[in-house]
Amino acid sequence: MESLAFGLTYSLAAGLAAIGLGMVGASAVSAVGRNPDALGKVRTMMILAMAFVDALAIIGLVVALIIKFLK
Repeated sequence: MESLAFGLTYSLAAGLAAIGLGMVGASAVSAVGRNPDALGKVRTMMILAMAFVDALAIIGLVVALIIKFLK
């Protein structure tokens, strides 16, 4: 049962993070398509947003590991 909890916890966090990264990337491409002169600003904000979304995936991994090893 603990293995199932580990798998579901991390897969849910990773899947939702992947969806979030896709949304960030799509929004950045759309923004650059509308205003090509803002490429530098959009790229900086996109990388920052992707780092925050990846941090949520890492937090999901930590929670999954806590569930696996502390129960």
